Amino acid sequence: MIRHSYLSPKVEVRRSGIDRRGVFAKSTIKKDEIIAIWGGHIITEGQFRQLKKKEFPDIDDYATKIAKGFYLVSSPKGVLEDDDFFNHSCQPNAGIKGHIMMVAMRRIKPGEEITYDYCMTDADFNYSFRCQCGLPNCRKIITTRDWQNPSLQRKYRGYFSWYVQHKIDQQRKKRSQR
Repeated sequence: MIRHSYLSPKVEVRRSGIDRRGVFAKSTIKKDEIIAIWGGHIITEGQFRQLKKKEFPDIDDYATKIAKGFYLVSSPKGVLEDDDFFNHSCQPNAGIKGHIMMVAMRRIKPGEEITYDYCMTDADFNYSFRCQCGLPNCRKIITTRDWQNPSLQRKYRGYFSWYVQHKIDQQRKKRSQR
């Protein structure tokens, strides 16, 4: 199988308690070590809407908006790669650098599921879901507006995708102009 993404040899996909499948550490991963670099296909807003209607209705679950009007998808036909199985957690151990690189936010031990908070990448989709992380600080309902929460902005500073960070910066600029 031709892969479009990089997945560290220190991780593997297996059954998850959060969702059907997840990505787990096979060996220790150090803080800021690269876990994955997402690759794939860049598609436009129009192509995204067409795929959603016709071929890949769950594309929201596997697309990353990287700029206004542009998305990154593993496959425009809905064929998933191992890097598509990173689950959400309200207390993640991984975050995003740039557009497409996932790194460890802290030391990750063998056997730990690697998770990130979807607010780090999802800003313009219109969905919400009931969180399954089961942690004490769980937000219960995850939405595509969570990135706007100032406490999450502080908590994840330096670990938002470039696109979401740009939206945060624009939001701050608007507030300061008032």
